[in-house]
Amino acid sequence: MNKASSEEQWSELETLWKQQQVSIKVPTAILKWVRRQERRMRFVIVSEVITWIVLALFIVKTVLERNLADVSIRLFFVFSIFALGIGFSIVNRRGLWGPLEETAKAYIDLALLRLRRKRREINFCWFYLLIQLVIFAVWHFISIEIDPNAPFIKDPKKALLVTLGVTAFLSLHSYYVYWRTGREKASLEDLQKKYLN
Repeated sequence: MNKASSEEQWSELETLWKQQQVSIKVPTAILKWVRRQERRMRFVIVSEVITWIVLALFIVKTVLERNLADVSIRLFFVFSIFALGIGFSIVNRRGLWGPLEETAKAYIDLALLRLRRKRREINFCWFYLLIQLVIFAVWHFISIEIDPNAPFIKDPKKALLVTLGVTAFLSLHSYYVYWRTGREKASLEDLQKKYLN
């Protein structure tokens, strides 16, 4: 091995070394924040899955016990609504499980994206409730037209109370989520100023 080729190899090695990305340690405060969000997300997912399963079993049991002629249509609509909700839940969480790179900026961007998606989830909940109310109302009026003695909604007063209860709960939950995500966004912006500026 001559001296020229050795120097050339050292030069190539130095060039490769300079091209390597510098590992920047992500501050512990940011990591704790993101990990806490991940724990919350896991808890919400487990809660959602349990809720979907319990609701599906309850609805199927209730529909089958009534021995109605349109059982298959009712189950089709119920599971179509379920599919819409589950589909949104999956799409809304896409890209939220890890940062694109191991930097403080990437972790903060991920945390902020999670907050925006949480707000998007609330907006979808209102849309989802509206779709269900429209379907149930149309179905009720069609069932009355077909057979006035067999309406889809057996007790309209009870259905109205349930609807008002769900709307009140969703209103309070929406307010809480918007308030909490606003507060968390301000805290994340403070972390941004502290570690990224």
